[in-house]
Amino acid sequence: MRALAPHWGALLALALFLAAGLAVLDDYGVTVDERWNQLNAAANIAYVKGDADAIPSALPVEHNKFYGMAYEAPLFLTQRAFDLGDSREVYLFRHMCTRLIFLVGGLFAYLLAFRLFGSRLFALFALLIFLLHPRLYAHSYFSSIDIPFLVLFMATLLLAHRAFKRDSVSAFVLLVAAAGALVNIRIIGLMLFAAVPAMRALDFALAQGWAERKRVLLTTGAFMLAGALTIYALLPYLWGDPIGRAVEWWTTLSDHSYTPYELFRGTGYWSVDFPIDY
Repeated sequence: MRALAPHWGALLALALFLAAGLAVLDDYGVTVDERWNQLNAAANIAYVKGDADAIPSALPVEHNKFYGMAYEAPLFLTQRAFDLGDSREVYLFRHMCTRLIFLVGGLFAYLLAFRLFGSRLFALFALLIFLLHPRLYAHSYFSSIDIPFLVLFMATLLLAHRAFKRDSVSAFVLLVAAAGALVNIRIIGLMLFAAVPAMRALDFALAQGWAERKRVLLTTGAFMLAGALTIYALLPYLWGDPIGRAVEWWTTLSDHSYTPYELFRGTGYWSVDFPIDY
């Protein structure tokens, strides 16, 4: 808290957005994904407890087994801990949690901008851009995949800046813990497992002396090993056949077969045929 005290402008903005968000919490509806996400969390938890058939038999959409439990499982378990049985209570609680997570992402965005540019005013401007983006603002209540992914992405960027500054094994392991959770929510997070080693390769090329090159190799190796373990630990579907199911995970989600039909401006479209203004 002492470290955050100079950033009172950001804290005030976040407090105001928290109050405003809670005031309109019940104005937002429920998306079809929210129900599926809950079923996915329940299936993963049952699988971890020993029900070998929980994945994917309990899931309405078969490819949902490839979406991990980094966010949904803690949310589902907390929901159960508070004994929320009424659907209205459940979804208001979920929306409140997703909104709070979004505000945490705003703090990460602020801190990253401050680290990069050293200006509290510039960082506050970045925070306001983050918080006031119209699409993000609305989705910060009900999008329990994309918003946590966004927040974790901001966290990984912040931790990446810290890791490259400190150049220590512990800093890179902390970075990969966030990056592994990011991949767990959406597979596109794997981009960081290409980007970080690529930048470390540049560090290796520019390093002066074997001692510095050895540190680059050590931290990069720790990053990749801890990353593989984190991804494996957080995605229970991989446990039965890590290599085969990882290949299935990649091939399925890199060529997604799910094509919903949606209404947009009075006309129905399959998702592969949306007009550019969608």
